[in-house]
Amino acid sequence: MKQFIKYLLSILSLTIGLLYLCDFIYTKAYLNANPRNKLQYILKTEGKKFDIVFLGSSRVANHIDTKLFNSLSQKKTINLGVEGAGLNDNLLQLKLLLDKNTVSNIFLQIDFNFEGVSPSNISISEAMPFLRNNIIKNHLKDNFKNFNKLQYLPFYRYAVNDPKIGFREFIFSLANKKPRVNSSTGFTPMYGKKLPFKGESLPENIRKSNKVLEEIIEICSKYNISLTLYISPFCSKTNNLDYITKLKKKVPGLIDLSSGYNDSLFYNCGHLNRKGAEIFTVDLFNATKN
Repeated sequence: MKQFIKYLLSILSLTIGLLYLCDFIYTKAYLNANPRNKLQYILKTEGKKFDIVFLGSSRVANHIDTKLFNSLSQKKTINLGVEGAGLNDNLLQLKLLLDKNTVSNIFLQIDFNFEGVSPSNISISEAMPFLRNNIIKNHLKDNFKNFNKLQYLPFYRYAVNDPKIGFREFIFSLANKKPRVNSSTGFTPMYGKKLPFKGESLPENIRKSNKVLEEIIEICSKYNISLTLYISPFCSKTNNLDYITKLKKKVPGLIDLSSGYNDSLFYNCGHLNRKGAEIFTVDLFNATKN
């Protein structure tokens, strides 16, 4: 019996040791690798002055041609839109960016993301290798019931987020494989049209307020950053478009560019294709240049 207990203890000790070792190796690889996503790019960026930073979801990443906006505005811009990101993720991006850099203007895309306050794509997975960063830790600790497990259980944060930061991404980071998107510009155009071309539905009801958006507004005020709120186009097949009218009442000053674009300019109902993005970038510049 004693031999069996000793055997179990040795297996347990070896397993825990391997988990700590894997956690250390994975974290080291992510900390030292060239940035493979926009969060990692922000963490590696220091001492830069950005004239304009675009924040939002794929409806920013696919819509804002930063090189074109640069040429129109004669300003230094960057597109930090991320597919699947919500306002909570954008808030984390803003906090990290302002930690070591300065920003003059924030352009934040608002639509049905107004309905969400919880963390999503970036916070749930991409930020996990950097949980020792105080800004990330303080931002996430109130949003996750399993935060203590994520912080203290070795390798747990990698195991539960394997599709995003698991073995495949670890190998790419270890090999310093270049990402598909150039984070220093951030524009990811869509081409053609996705078929079948279906409409989507905006929410029927709107929440009373959004505390995350309010915090973004407060931070911009604190750092004397000019904040521009705008809404990107939807195709003509979109349902519940009266949501936008409700949204403009909740968000004063919201620049409404949600309509007036031919369906041929869309990749799908919520995302413009490359040609549409170029037209929209010019329209957004003209709507905000003064």
